[in-house]
Amino acid sequence: MKSIAARLGLAAFAVGLAMGPTQAQEYKIGYITDLSGPLAGSYTPTWQGFELYMKALNDRGGVNGRKIKISLDDDGLRADRAVAAAKKQVERDEVLGIFGLSLSSTIGPVLGEMRKSGVPVASTFSAILDALPPAKPMYYSTGVTFEVAGEAIAVLSQRIAPKGKVVGVTFDSVGGRAALRHNKQMAEKLGYSWDEIVFPVRTADFMPFAQSAAALKPDIVVGHYGAEQNLGFVTALRSAGYTGPYVIAAYGASEATVKQAARQSGSGANLYIVSRFAPVTDAVPGTKAIKDAAAKYGLADLNSMHVTGWMLGAFAEEALKKCGASCTRELLDKALQSVRIDTQGLTGGPIETKPGDHYGTTYWRLYRWEKDKLTGVGDWHSQSALTFPTQ
Repeated sequence: MKSIAARLGLAAFAVGLAMGPTQAQEYKIGYITDLSGPLAGSYTPTWQGFELYMKALNDRGGVNGRKIKISLDDDGLRADRAVAAAKKQVERDEVLGIFGLSLSSTIGPVLGEMRKSGVPVASTFSAILDALPPAKPMYYSTGVTFEVAGEAIAVLSQRIAPKGKVVGVTFDSVGGRAALRHNKQMAEKLGYSWDEIVFPVRTADFMPFAQSAAALKPDIVVGHYGAEQNLGFVTALRSAGYTGPYVIAAYGASEATVKQAARQSGSGANLYIVSRFAPVTDAVPGTKAIKDAAAKYGLADLNSMHVTGWMLGAFAEEALKKCGASCTRELLDKALQSVRIDTQGLTGGPIETKPGDHYGTTYWRLYRWEKDKLTGVGDWHSQSALTFPTQ
């Protein structure tokens, strides 16, 4: 008969088999986003791109010999649900950091709670000003800071019409209004006149707003909102009689959005999109890796929103690699402050963070819809800092 010590030793060994490999081989991270709310059509493919990257990464052996385990939660585009999910992931799931997130209105509350817990947050595709220099603690983004996007879109609009009236349209959100404000400031600096229209977030009937936009007789209309709103607004705008240039700001919109808008409105003429990340039809080295992974894991209908999530995955991998095998929340936060990724052409340059800048120089490109695909209009435009102060 075995001694008590021997039996306890066997018990401890059994616990080690059950628990030790999990602790030694997994990095636990969280991902929160809108998978069921009004912008699920935009945020779901971003999550799918991130998940695709992590599947491929785990199949290659993970990072530092450890696999990545993701805790996923749906916030339904509600701040209270996002905060509750973040607390659950920190306390129960023991995540090192939280990735993803949805609209800017959910990022701020989550970030506030996570700073109390010492948990870093990295968002895509929405981003808030905390990432810009001088960067505030524990927040990073590879996505779209709306103020920066607004200014870049104004500059790129010159490739469509170098003068005239721009009508900016958004829904009533913090991010949307910020993008509109900076689009306006840059457009007026470049010599355009400006009008704008703002509608409620949960608007379903876009015709009254489209009619108002058409009545302003614009030379360019720019839509600062997600995929669903663009689809509704483009169709309504064409029905209202405006056939001129319409620019989709890529906040969750993609080539799939442009294609569907062209079909629903009866024409793809004068449809444009400004994106931080390339469509998968661009012949660049980075598209091969994501296409190969999508074929392997059965993800169909790839678009630039999948690329957006894929690049956040690459960002997370590099940070975990720097963090080391004994990564902690504190070490991960430190690692996130000095990440540099070669995007292989999936955007116009590297994604890079520094201790005082958790966003870095971003690159934006104007695409035109023609012959059933997006064609680049000129090269990538780099936006390294805000031209106008924030309010």
